Amino acid sequence: MTAAVDPAVVAGNVAAVRGRVAAAAERAGRDPGEVTLVAVAKLFPPDAVRAVVAAGVADVGENYARDLERKAAEVPGVRWHFVGRLQRNKAGVLVAAGALVHSLDSLAGARALGRRALAAGTTARALVQVEVDDREAAHGVRPADLEGFLAACRSVDGLEVEGLMVMPAPADDPEATRPAFRRAADLAARSGLARLSMGMTADFEVAVEEGATLIRVGTALFGPRPARRPGTAGTAPAPDPAAAPGPDPAARRSGR
Repeated sequence: MTAAVDPAVVAGNVAAVRGRVAAAAERAGRDPGEVTLVAVAKLFPPDAVRAVVAAGVADVGENYARDLERKAAEVPGVRWHFVGRLQRNKAGVLVAAGALVHSLDSLAGARALGRRALAAGTTARALVQVEVDDREAAHGVRPADLEGFLAACRSVDGLEVEGLMVMPAPADDPEATRPAFRRAADLAARSGLARLSMGMTADFEVAVEEGATLIRVGTALFGPRPARRPGTAGTAPAPDPAAAPGPDPAARRSGR
């Protein structure tokens, strides 16, 4: 069954998250206005997007390109963000929606975005996903390779790289993600990139303290994520940059 969405509950959750962002920003001596809340609506119906927009959140993230395309057609007035695994054959969908892609980690993906953008007479926007933890199976550009990767991306016509995204290793304690956030912030500063996407439901306050300009929050706004039914349109499940850290990899992929 599709999860029911109560707009009043969503509005209350938005206010609570914004309050926590403001407190974290104050602790770090930052302006909370520097932090964009991206509401990750993975697997929730269009009504969830309408509810969060009504609560004053204009930025909405999706993990599956087909879901983003469908919801963009149904809900106007949204700034779309793509926070799932980038697939080259879905680049056109993301460009058409004007989505900011948070998960660029290959030159092939960069070229696909640029090619589609040029064909549409526009510019694709992306953040480079960096891997600051030493994990063999993780996605993202390694710090040692970042300078060369950015140079290659900047040579792609039709593509603008606006910043970095990081998804730290799962951790029970939000404080355990702080070193990864701090390293990502340092990489962004050294690369001359202003935007930094990091922090999810379980650790966004730490991310704000360490310089996040975009936080990807799902469960704290919408509640527990519904399960995708067999046969539901969308791409294959993939590691989720909006998931909350936790000991269970399957839970992390769920976009919490």
